[in-house]
Amino acid sequence: MRISVAAVVVPLVLCLTACGPGPLPPQATTPPATTPAPEATPALAGPGTVCGEVKAADGSPAAVAVERGRAGCAEAQRVLRAYYRPRTAKQGTAGIATVAGWECASNTAAEAMRTGRLTSCRKGTATIVADVIP
Repeated sequence: MRISVAAVVVPLVLCLTACGPGPLPPQATTPPATTPAPEATPALAGPGTVCGEVKAADGSPAAVAVERGRAGCAEAQRVLRAYYRPRTAKQGTAGIATVAGWECASNTAAEAMRTGRLTSCRKGTATIVADVIP
């Protein structure tokens, strides 16, 4: 005896549809919040916070961190990624550039090897850095 799939599936679907819990009760609506949701306000990181990695100008990975003051990690990574893009105009041997209001400059290769610091960016009292990853 052969039973077709349709002979089993159709009654099963009809039963599940008809025997289900019925329509859900309407949900109570809450008034809009007057303060932004926590995910809408970026958390600010303090000194010593490592925010992740970016690719430096030469393609090597660099550790992004907050050195002074407070800054958002997402913003720190975004600023340093933009700074390292080839199309970002830089001035002089220090590669000075303003990115999203941050004043950034890089060490020479020799100084970066000696100190481990590739780039520093300042905005107000905050400083974010990109360091060599050994």
